[in-house]
Amino acid sequence: MTLSIAPVPEKDRAVLDDLARAYFAEILPDGPNYYPAALNRYWVEKGRHPYVINLDGMPIGFALVWNHPDGTHELAEFTIHPDHRRQGIGTQAAYLVFNALGGDWTLGVVENSPGSMAFWEQCLAECENACEITTGPPKTPHQSGSFNFRIERQ
Repeated sequence: MTLSIAPVPEKDRAVLDDLARAYFAEILPDGPNYYPAALNRYWVEKGRHPYVINLDGMPIGFALVWNHPDGTHELAEFTIHPDHRRQGIGTQAAYLVFNALGGDWTLGVVENSPGSMAFWEQCLAECENACEITTGPPKTPHQSGSFNFRIERQ
């Protein structure tokens, strides 16, 4: 089993659109519907990084990272397809994303995903090179909390 992340060039964005459509339907079951233009900024604005998460070469999730002007990386969206959850794959994929960039990070936790706070608490606690981990309040009305942390590059 080989897990990897790869940047998504705009010419391959259909893969990300398919994954994002399913993800947003899961976390926002009452709408609004996903519209692909919402992700356009990841190929237009400087400091945005769309990644696909592959398992044995097959896309099973994605991560959207936004680099803020102060140098902080924000994990704006992250998901693993439900068929691949609770196997440690999400934790491994998160490590790959964090270690790709290192430095200071922030992430908000969506409230419509009951196990998300526990997942991120465990994921960050087990990440050997994560330090200065703090929890915080939600950053948007659709979040249940947030995390700030630093990744020391290995």
